[in-house]
Amino acid sequence: MKKSFFIIPVISILLVILCISVHAQDKVRVTGMATIHGGAVDIARDKAIDNAQRNAVEEKVGVMITSFSEVENFQVKMDQILSESKGFINTYRVLSEGREGDTYKVTIEADVGMGRLKERMEAIALIMARKSKPRLMLIFSDNAQKDAIAEAAMARYFIAQGFTLVDAHLVKKSKDAEALKSLVNDRQEAARLARSHGAEVVILGKVETTSRSFKMGDIEVSSHEVTASGKVVNSDTGEIIATDSRSKKGEVKITTEEVARDLARQMKDEIIERWSSELTNVATVKLIVSGLRTYRDLSRFKELLTTSIKGFKQMHQRSFSHGEVELDMEIRGNTQGVADDLETISLNGRKIQIREITHNKIEAKLQP
Repeated sequence: MKKSFFIIPVISILLVILCISVHAQDKVRVTGMATIHGGAVDIARDKAIDNAQRNAVEEKVGVMITSFSEVENFQVKMDQILSESKGFINTYRVLSEGREGDTYKVTIEADVGMGRLKERMEAIALIMARKSKPRLMLIFSDNAQKDAIAEAAMARYFIAQGFTLVDAHLVKKSKDAEALKSLVNDRQEAARLARSHGAEVVILGKVETTSRSFKMGDIEVSSHEVTASGKVVNSDTGEIIATDSRSKKGEVKITTEEVARDLARQMKDEIIERWSSELTNVATVKLIVSGLRTYRDLSRFKELLTTSIKGFKQMHQRSFSHGEVELDMEIRGNTQGVADDLETISLNGRKIQIREITHNKIEAKLQP
C-alpha cells in the first residue's frame, strides 16, 4: 500500500516535468536585425523585432518540414507562412538589444505556437491541392518601369507561395499601351484573354506615383508616394475574387517593390480564404451543355442534376438556345467532382461527354 502512495506522486512529478519539457521545446532564442534609415532608431527596432519573430518561426518550420520528410517543398511551404509569423508567436521577451553602426540588433526568446503552425501548413497545402493548383496571370496597365518593377516583385512572391504563373508577355505584345489600360478596366475581356492562355485566375494591377518637392532651408527635398492596386478575377466567370491597394512613401524603386509585395501578400490571403470558403461551404460552377433536343429534355436533365451531383445545393438557368443550356450550379465541392458525376448521367439512354473543364467551368455535350 505504501508503494502505491509513493508511485502516484512520482508519476505526477514526471508528468509535470514532461509538460515543462514539451513547452520548452516550443521556445527558441533568435536574433533579428534591421538597418537604421535617417536616424529613425525606433522604427529600426520594431523591424528588428519583426525580423527576429520571423526567424523564430522559420527555425521551427524548418524542423517541422524536415521531420515530415518534405525537404523538396521546403522553400515553398516556408514562404507560405513566414508572412504570418506574428500570428504564431504566443509570447516573446527581449534578451538583449542595441545599435551596431547603422544596424539595430535584437535577441529575443520566443514561444512559438507549434500546433497552430502545423495546422496552417497543412491547411494551405490542402487548399492548393484540392483547387488543383490554379494558374495565375499578372496584367499591369502600363509598360512603364514602375509597372515592370511591381509585376516582377509580385511574380516572385506568388511563385514562392507555390502558385503557377502564366507569362502574360504574349498578351502585352499583342496590345498597345492604350489597349492595355482598357484591358485592366475590362475584367471580362481580361478574363477571356487569361483563359485563352491557360490561366484560371488573373490579377489586374496598376501602379501610381505622386511626387512633390519642398525646401528644408537651402536644400530641396523630393517626396514620393507609390500606390499599387489590383483586382483578382476568376477567368472562367469574370467574377472579382478580391480587390485591394497599398501605399507607401519613399524612394520610387524600393518602395514600388515593397508595396507590390504587400499587395501580393494581402491578395494571396484573400484568395486562400476565398478558396477555403468554397471548399468548406458553397462554390459556383458554370455548366454549359449542348445536344438537348427539346425543352422537355432540359427539364429532365435539370432534375437529374439535382439527384446525381454530390454536394448539389441549387442552380440558376442563365440561358437556353438551340439545344444548349447555360447553368450556374452552387455545389459543395469542386469542378472535378461535378465532372465525374456528370459522366454517370444518362438522359434517355444518351450519355454525357465532357468536352472541356477549367477551374470553375464545364462544357459538355449529350451524345447522339
